[in-house]
Amino acid sequence: MNAEGWRYERAIPTVDVTGQPARVVVGLVEQGGRLAAALRVDDGKAALVPLETGGELLKALRETLESWWRLDGHRDLTPPEPRPSADAELA
Repeated sequence: MNAEGWRYERAIPTVDVTGQPARVVVGLVEQGGRLAAALRVDDGKAALVPLETGGELLKALRETLESWWRLDGHRDLTPPEPRPSADAELA
């Protein structure tokens, strides 16, 4: 069932920053006789998504990823696997 004013929506299961289950909902909302792309998390507030060529959202996402890569992207953030202790190797 679509939220009020929403047409064509799709929920994508994910987790929030604390690891709790969440849904990102993408869809189209009626906006002055037209349909506009929108996002919301779970049943929260919706935000219109500017998707036009050269739109600020896509530009900001690209710049954020580029900045992160320059600063931290070279680091592997996965925790290292535990190594056996020297005592375990002697046993």
